[in-house]
Amino acid sequence: MMRTDLNERLATELREWMPVGQRYLVALSGGRDSMALMHFLNVAGYRDLVLCHVNHCLRGEESDGDEVLVKETGEAMGLRVFSTRIGVKAIAEKRKLSIETAAREVRYSWFSEVARKEKCCRVVTAHHSEDQVETVLINFFRGSGSRGISGMKCHSHRDVDGVELELFRPLLAVERERIDKYVEVNGIAFREDSSNAEAFALRNRVRHRLLPEVESIFGRNVRGAVLRAAELSRRDEAWMQANLDNLSVKMSKGLDVKRLRELPEALRDRCIMGWLRESGVPNCGFDEVSRVSEVAMSMDRPAKLSLPGDFHVRRREGVLFLEGPQP
Repeated sequence: MMRTDLNERLATELREWMPVGQRYLVALSGGRDSMALMHFLNVAGYRDLVLCHVNHCLRGEESDGDEVLVKETGEAMGLRVFSTRIGVKAIAEKRKLSIETAAREVRYSWFSEVARKEKCCRVVTAHHSEDQVETVLINFFRGSGSRGISGMKCHSHRDVDGVELELFRPLLAVERERIDKYVEVNGIAFREDSSNAEAFALRNRVRHRLLPEVESIFGRNVRGAVLRAAELSRRDEAWMQANLDNLSVKMSKGLDVKRLRELPEALRDRCIMGWLRESGVPNCGFDEVSRVSEVAMSMDRPAKLSLPGDFHVRRREGVLFLEGPQP
């Protein structure tokens, strides 16, 4: 596994792709990782920072304590803090989501709201290499392709509530033990989240049950192997995306059926997936892409298929096209 310390070398590399002179929103929970990130950014020369915190109201006084620490940190550093309190449990029940998913949606919605107020869409999070391992494993067991198995990117974009957030993850290659050491050496105050030890969240079960069991079976630390697989998938994904635009499949009204039929299955499905996502079709996955591919390859009539979000795909006169939801 890559060994990366929070030191001047990492700071120098970071400044190459995350310019110091810009403003950034920093996702600050009050936990060990985000407090280490906040300290490291300050040491690395980042001064125009805005702290963003969400009190999920899940742990009573513990959650309130997290909020207090974040506000005190902002005051001590002379930084503005945008903090909000949201009852995540009620939202999860209303939307029929897991607590984990609802909390993530709430956080990113808050980031987008602050981004509008501050006219700054750059958000920095404290995801580290252990988070990456868990993400890759979760996506693998969900049946994701190379895009999911490649995990998170150090630099990416995400559209939230009509705001395109630019996400930075400077600690993504840093091991948790290195963060622990950095916190200890620098005497950084942080809050322990007792819920991290509970099994209600899928990520916690992967961290505390799946990974130890897998490593027990293999008799070694498998995290490095998982990260290598993610990196190889990322390279494959990058190559695939770079070559999609050269396939001459897109037409003004849709996709060229004749050209689609000439492509290898992997490229054909990738073209279809990208087209569906660009067209705003929600919840596109393996099943939806396979069904659309069947419509493209079939000679049968009628060639029509229903998709999520009340979209319909049709094949007519050599063109695969979409019909959107009726107003």
